[in-house]
Amino acid sequence: MPRISRRKIAFLALLLPLCTANAAVLECPLNAPPEWKAGKARLDRVRMLAYLPGGRFGDKALPQGAPDEEWQLSGTLFQSWNLRKGPRAMTYQVDCLYMGTSRFVRFDARSAGRCIAKRPVRRDALMAGGLEFRCR
Repeated sequence: MPRISRRKIAFLALLLPLCTANAAVLECPLNAPPEWKAGKARLDRVRMLAYLPGGRFGDKALPQGAPDEEWQLSGTLFQSWNLRKGPRAMTYQVDCLYMGTSRFVRFDARSAGRCIAKRPVRRDALMAGGLEFRCR
């Protein structure tokens, strides 16, 4: 069994922030784009789309993926999607949907490894307009 010295652990600990600092962060804007003229429409929902390229899907019928994990902590609901567990050729896209509009912002999440949604909960009810969504 290989032995890891304290010096190697210290070196790896120094490298870890550098590795995570270079990872691109993709996130849904908290408000709808100003050019939509939707006022202060807040982020309300996200759709995680996952499919293999070449699939015969219409733009309105793309397969949606449910979160891999959900947990609640201190009045916040967390949902997590692990994008590294599917086939390497899998296409991942995220739709950011906003209150009061049927329009959405879509981004390609293939370069991400994990996405997390975070929403405040009060008395077991999701609070409107408090959603945050990020992929790394």
